[in-house]
Amino acid sequence: MSRVDLKEVSNLLNTPSLYFYWVDLLVALATPLLFVFLYKTHRISRFSWLLFWIGCAVGALWEIPFYFIGPSFSSDPLYVLKTPTPYPLFLLHVMHCFWDGGLLMIGVGLVKKLCRSPHFTQFRFQELAVLLVWGGFQELAVELLSSGSSSWAYVPHWWNPSMFQFQGSDITLLPQLIWVIAPIVFYALALLLAKSINEKLPIKPLLVETTMNKVHSLKFEK
Repeated sequence: MSRVDLKEVSNLLNTPSLYFYWVDLLVALATPLLFVFLYKTHRISRFSWLLFWIGCAVGALWEIPFYFIGPSFSSDPLYVLKTPTPYPLFLLHVMHCFWDGGLLMIGVGLVKKLCRSPHFTQFRFQELAVLLVWGGFQELAVELLSSGSSSWAYVPHWWNPSMFQFQGSDITLLPQLIWVIAPIVFYALALLLAKSINEKLPIKPLLVETTMNKVHSLKFEK
């Protein structure tokens, strides 16, 4: 390889977009491994374990179709790569399913932090609102980061209009709308999962909590 070729390779490897792609991949690979570790060491419940994979499945509902309407298959794609990925493009979409599962679980953590317990036992607007605000915030941050690092950018269409531009790239509406719908679907599935798990338990956790509170109150009365 000539010195010129080596210089071109060096310049390519040092571009911010390639750092972005590699960090993107490494975090995506680490996310399911982290949840496996947390579940096997009993640091998270079965509910959280199953909910993570449900989140990944919800993400796959748009990540996989987006690959087939992307630059590899369409002359008028949903998005363009400002810098080619250093690995197969399909891998990026698959890995983003793990990202989506992890991001939705961060939303679950925020629900538990900001909303009163018990959580996910019945529909509560406060819980859904936390998931919606978090979903919209993180999606906008991801698009700004990808545009800022010259990685990918969405192409405006009549069904995906541009909201504003950032560093020469359009920040479009469709990804934001997806992260309005996705938390709603995820929350509905979380409620169904919690109900299913509680129905299989010999004594429901809420009943145990109520009974313990009564016992403590009787002790104080005595």
